[in-house]
Amino acid sequence: MYDVDAIAAYDQQVVADIKERQGYINASNYAANLKIIDVRTYRVLMPWRGTKRWDGSAEGFSFAAFETDQGIVGIAEGVGGDELKEQVVGKNPFDPTIRGLLGLAYWDFTGKIAGKPLYRYLREVFDLDTPETTRIPMAAYTWYRFPDIHGENEVTFDTYPDHVKSLMEDESFRIIKLSMCDFEPMRYVEMIHNIRDRVGYEVDIRVDPHASWSESEALRFMKDVEDCRIEWIEEPVGGRFENIFRAGHRLRMMSTIPISSHIWLPPLQRDVKPVRYGEYPSGRYGDETLDQPLDLDVMRRHVAADISAPDAYAGPLALKRYYDTARFMGMELGMHSAYELGPGTAIRLHIAAFSFPYSIPYHIIWGNGSMPMSLHGLDAHYNQWVGDVIKGGKMKYENGCLKVPEGPGLGVELDPDLLEQYRWTEEKQKIHTEHIERIRATHLDALGWRKDRMGWVR
Repeated sequence: MYDVDAIAAYDQQVVADIKERQGYINASNYAANLKIIDVRTYRVLMPWRGTKRWDGSAEGFSFAAFETDQGIVGIAEGVGGDELKEQVVGKNPFDPTIRGLLGLAYWDFTGKIAGKPLYRYLREVFDLDTPETTRIPMAAYTWYRFPDIHGENEVTFDTYPDHVKSLMEDESFRIIKLSMCDFEPMRYVEMIHNIRDRVGYEVDIRVDPHASWSESEALRFMKDVEDCRIEWIEEPVGGRFENIFRAGHRLRMMSTIPISSHIWLPPLQRDVKPVRYGEYPSGRYGDETLDQPLDLDVMRRHVAADISAPDAYAGPLALKRYYDTARFMGMELGMHSAYELGPGTAIRLHIAAFSFPYSIPYHIIWGNGSMPMSLHGLDAHYNQWVGDVIKGGKMKYENGCLKVPEGPGLGVELDPDLLEQYRWTEEKQKIHTEHIERIRATHLDALGWRKDRMGWVR
């Protein structure tokens, strides 16, 4: 079990250091005295490659560009709304009263004011001398795919191994993630073996049941695929947090497959309301969880995961805290994914380049002092989108990696032509809605389920 007191003391030191530097970031950027003079908002509908199980064939995104009186423009993904302009125009982008409205633009402005890529600026603020990493390994997220609205890009149980092979050969991926709630659990045992037979062991495979299995189902699966060298299994068991932690603890003792978690980072006290920057909500990427203490009580009872995989939405500084404390606990590091296009993917790359490299003071392997075998490629849905809305189009994978953008701030800009090409309209939405409704009517038959979604035999 953990030395909880030592972990708590270390975490307090980490948080205190981060918050001191956070104060410097806020104050120095506020002193640049920018004033927002205009806001442009956009709404797009981005198609998936194929249709994502019974969820949909396209997703809606919102974007905003905040123009300032000094010509600096900060962009955000996941920010929009008709009232946004009147709420922020005339204010300093680093006014804490509007922090939660800017989202990702806060960090874009931060790097642009400094005239540096965000990751490099943060490395300098934190006085990091770890090796600089600008090529970030990425995982290709995969799932069963029904055909898209054009009848193309289907991936079935039988074609899944060939699909994985094509991702390796055509798009250079070295890490594949399987979303595993399309078929019933035991069919995935067969699928994993089929994939290994097809592609061998030149690719890492990680799996995600989305906390949809019971502990017994998870254990049967894990035992039956131990010979397939699974990189990790993410949150296999659902329920309340206590049940997720208990199941993770027990499964770790009964299987050799590592468990990754985006709630055991280490765990924070969920019933404590964070003290927000400036006493105002700081929104996406706002680092609010810096003020949430560790849940020491649950850490005394469970060791629930091997790999800390937080969401980038928590913010660069919050992830720095998670990763530093997780490494102190002996955990490995990853990054969970949601639905991101260019700007959201860019911040994830910057966070990895800023917070992933580590040095430790003792080490039996000669080298630069970094711990080997502890870092995992980033989860990403990015490979599944048809396109993007940033200048230059969708980022290109090279040897399974994406390169951290080197321009100031996030290093990416919105492209007016692509924003127009993928602009959301009622007509487009109707086509995709009618398409997925047709699929939902028969998807269990197509997937071969023996039970319905409630668990009863069909």
